Amino acid sequence: IPLDGANDIVFALDVSGSMNENAQGQVAQLAAPPPPPSPGAESGLPPPGPASPPPADPSAPMPAAPSPATPPPPPTPSQPPRSTKIEVAKAELVDALQKLPAGTRVNVIFFESDVEAFAPDVVPLDDATRASLVGYVSAETARGSTALAPAMRTALIMQSRRVVLLSDGLGNVGGGAEAVLRDAREAIRGGTRIDTVGLGNGQDARLLGTLASESGGLYQAL
Repeated sequence: IPLDGANDIVFALDVSGSMNENAQGQVAQLAAPPPPPSPGAESGLPPPGPASPPPADPSAPMPAAPSPATPPPPPTPSQPPRSTKIEVAKAELVDALQKLPAGTRVNVIFFESDVEAFAPDVVPLDDATRASLVGYVSAETARGSTALAPAMRTALIMQSRRVVLLSDGLGNVGGGAEAVLRDAREAIRGGTRIDTVGLGNGQDARLLGTLASESGGLYQAL
């Protein structure tokens, strides 16, 4: 979701228990580390070949024949580490916070069975606030149900011009899709843009798509 030119943004991140599930599909690709560079890739030179042995000294005694070596055990197949949806979402949110220019007014809301915000309202971003927000996001864990309607209501009350919602499921605490749309449409009439990111197979694609399309935002399904 491009955030260029945004002056104030509220991020609303779903931290319900289902976010502890392993990331799959496009979500898992976001967590994949880049392949390690090959030797000599940075210098543009070919990788070094095996070293040539030193010339033999004709006066040196002949070495003793090596004893038979025990063959190494066969390699044990290992499963690559899996990232959960919450870990991917937090990493993407931290990356967004790191890239926002100083002076941007921002807030972060977490929602599960309850709703929690970094601050009562949007706060201007400076070095100290950025560090505090990154620590706040990094320490969060997933648990509980999905209070989507109360979370969106909290975000919209802050009257930010931009709301970015990241969720992997259906709101099941404090109201359903109808309540979310009712509150959102009132804010949309006032000029609020809502961008939505759906994580995984359980996302409410219809709701997330409607929020984005009616507000002029973007919906990204992962």
